[in-house]
Amino acid sequence: MATESYEHLCHRVYGQIYQRLQNKDAEHLRFATKGTAKKVLHRDNLLTFFRSLAPPRQNLEEHFGVSEDELLHRVHRRHLYDFLAVLIFARCRIETARTFAFELVAQDAWPVWRKGKEVGQLPAGREELVDLFDVADADMFVSTQPCFSAIILRKREEVRVADPGSQRLPYLNEQPLGNGSFGNVVRVRIAKGHFFDPQTKTENAEPLDIARKDYVLSSDFPARGEREIMEKILTSSGLACDNILENFGSLEIGQNTYSLFMPLAICDLRQYMMVLHKMSPRTISEKAKIIDSAEGLAGGLNFLHSEMKTSDKEDLVCYHMDLKPSNVLIFREERQGKECHIWRLSDFGMARVKLRRKDQDVEREKDFNSWFVRRQARPSDPSLSATLNRRGEGTYLAPESISSARSMGTASDVWSLACVLSVVFTYLGGGSDAVEQYQDARMNHPKADGYDRFFIRNKIFSLSKAHPEIHKWHDRLIREASKRDAAEGEAVQYMLRYLENGVFDLDQTKRRTAKDVQAALLATFKKYKSLGEVELKGPPEKSSPALRNNFFKNLMPLSRAKSPGQGQVEGWALSLSQDFKGCDISPDASLVVYWTDIKLVLYSSQSLSAGEAQVVSPVASHELEERDCIWRTVVVTSKYLIASTTGASFNCFIFELEGGDSVDVTLDHWYRLTLPLPEIYVVAISADCKLMSCILRDREDERHPGLLLTASISGLTAYAKRPRTSLTDSAVVFEPGGELWRLKRIKCSAPEVTHLSFSVQGEQYLVVQPELTARSREHRITILHVPATCDIVTPVIIESQGFDSSNTAGLFTTIAPFRIQNATCAFVTREKYLHIQSLVDDGVSPGVHKDIRHYRVLKLMMDSDDRLFALGTTSANQKLLLLELTVPRSPIGNVSVKEISTLPGLLYSDEVTQRISEEAGDKFVLVAALVAPNRRAIYRVRLGTENESA
Repeated sequence: MATESYEHLCHRVYGQIYQRLQNKDAEHLRFATKGTAKKVLHRDNLLTFFRSLAPPRQNLEEHFGVSEDELLHRVHRRHLYDFLAVLIFARCRIETARTFAFELVAQDAWPVWRKGKEVGQLPAGREELVDLFDVADADMFVSTQPCFSAIILRKREEVRVADPGSQRLPYLNEQPLGNGSFGNVVRVRIAKGHFFDPQTKTENAEPLDIARKDYVLSSDFPARGEREIMEKILTSSGLACDNILENFGSLEIGQNTYSLFMPLAICDLRQYMMVLHKMSPRTISEKAKIIDSAEGLAGGLNFLHSEMKTSDKEDLVCYHMDLKPSNVLIFREERQGKECHIWRLSDFGMARVKLRRKDQDVEREKDFNSWFVRRQARPSDPSLSATLNRRGEGTYLAPESISSARSMGTASDVWSLACVLSVVFTYLGGGSDAVEQYQDARMNHPKADGYDRFFIRNKIFSLSKAHPEIHKWHDRLIREASKRDAAEGEAVQYMLRYLENGVFDLDQTKRRTAKDVQAALLATFKKYKSLGEVELKGPPEKSSPALRNNFFKNLMPLSRAKSPGQGQVEGWALSLSQDFKGCDISPDASLVVYWTDIKLVLYSSQSLSAGEAQVVSPVASHELEERDCIWRTVVVTSKYLIASTTGASFNCFIFELEGGDSVDVTLDHWYRLTLPLPEIYVVAISADCKLMSCILRDREDERHPGLLLTASISGLTAYAKRPRTSLTDSAVVFEPGGELWRLKRIKCSAPEVTHLSFSVQGEQYLVVQPELTARSREHRITILHVPATCDIVTPVIIESQGFDSSNTAGLFTTIAPFRIQNATCAFVTREKYLHIQSLVDDGVSPGVHKDIRHYRVLKLMMDSDDRLFALGTTSANQKLLLLELTVPRSPIGNVSVKEISTLPGLLYSDEVTQRISEEAGDKFVLVAALVAPNRRAIYRVRLGTENESA
């Protein structure tokens, strides 16, 4: 049999290597993972390589002076697989291949030296390669070798790459996560085998997702001692304290780029409160968990202040200098058999380090930020944005931050901690809305000068003072907690008064330490734990004790209903006592889904209990196994449930619901797609269950224009190939394109899209709300109409008429597309103005814009006859009502409102989802609410026929 030629071997092996390359379609990014060359250059290929170099009719031992087996053993022992792979992949001449075989393999002496440097390992220098090969092949080798010289990161160690062009980064993909004061944070997936742990002598057996923070180095950075101080703080802190973000190592490339690697968090505390969990916890146990997490954070700060030591037994003190919610990262971990959230302090870009010797009264102090070039900060909400500089006007900075004297220290961090805790307790009391109101109260104070801070900067040679709104706001939180439960009020009072009296003091010497605050939080946590699980009540209702004690036995239609049955209310409590964060109802009202951070719970008609307690039990549930993400968006139809995650992993799950509303409905059959773009912000499913639509964030920045993805659900499931039965299976990466899906850029950022829905005709409606700022609540909303048959987007812009002091509701409230009349929708602004608008500019339809007198409308619904229904309240009451709205036919008429029913126990502040459905000729409204345990959550109200309503 003829020996394969060297040229043919190179062509064949090139193809085998190319198929195994990562990022192979991007020439400047492609790389071979560790071990790729060894797998391709197996025994047969190696023997064929050496035989292709020998003359015909001469065996390898005669030609090279070494047996076949010895040649193979030497390639293995000398680790020459990667070097040979470069030579073949670069298509070097056969003369160069023979030089490699004779000089690096057949020669007994090892290692081989050229120009005073060892030859045979990557990356190889051009000078020694030119001495070994000719110039042309040496240059081809040098230009090809980066592909086979991917960097291997080392856990808790620093890797330095002097020449950026000589090696490739080992990243399978990158995903921007956010921007800090000094660096950008990116989620990266490290290729298999490229993250080595020197302690355990192991490498990652599977691709590894971690966070990378990139810095631009300043001229001060090369001072090696300063860099080692930073490594000591971040590395030893991560090992010794669970509430300091661990350092996974670092990478310096050339003279300008430095990266730190860290574990991936689910989110930061700001995102948790203001985006992912806007509503406050509804259970005592959930509140206790947050206070427990805060106690750990205080412990982490105490560790930085008083418990760190160098290897030389010196006291090492770190002033964080930038403690705020966005620098507190949240992780989900299992402790003692229970799931818990761990808060970890991150972002040391503004920290100061002090070394204090015990035997000498000598202190050395250095700022981390002198090592890095500060990135341009984007203007944003002053209460939540990054601090502009160390002595800037950041919300959470202490009063001494604006002093001309260098006086900031550990007490300054404790002030910032107290500010964070004040906001956290505000969130516990009223959710994200309360946090925004607290922010407005601080900034709108007459002496605040337009700044959102926790102190007032006095003028005319008088000292600053703690902001007066702190005490006022704390009073409010204490009163509201006491209304819910007297013991809870005592716990809240204990902690908030402790902050006022012990931390919010202009004199740093009088402020309590982080350790003291930690002890106070622990005492508050114990007070909450002693309360047990009680119902968190809303505002007290005027009802008899008998009615309150027989909550589930008083489901009677309103006396004002004109005929028996119309307006009749049925209600059920959930059998699970979890603190759900969201709920949705299928368009036909056959299924209801509730979800927590990690669990989906599905209810159907089979959930109903025949007992007097009127309790519903789930028919199916599914728990997220991954710990680095949580559920973000969930939507359900009779055929599918689609859910997406946020955090370290942005995945889309499609559940096939077999059996509809029958007892067979399950969450066992599902598909998972990994999106190439960042997370889904809003998702919707068409009424016929054929299309899914979602809003995606731009790859680079969430403030850039977002993307509207519309896809065939059957196409997505086919793309996923097969159901996954375990989250350990590799997910399918979904690349939009082709006929089954389309990707369209929209003229607003993803976070600004607050509503996405399909009409019956398949049209899509988007509501865009620019982010409110603390300086002004005047803004506009835009409603976008996307027809089903084309890509033309028609905007309708609703301008704010100025800040309405009588109503603190946001500008946009709710929207409902008409079912019969195409391209027309009804929507409500400020909870009291009804608009009916055609979204096709025909020059004829001016639209209807009417005041809704004496009522506040929270949710709109349209039935199949285009009758308009709503959930709302009277202007002077908190009880939630089901209403029917009649729009006048003449421009001079008013909107008439008819009360159909009261939903017993539901209040204005409760978050609800609603659907209109038809069954055997009757129409019903199904309402699902997010409420505390022991309150009804699902309601069914009979509307009756149009004749009954007349």
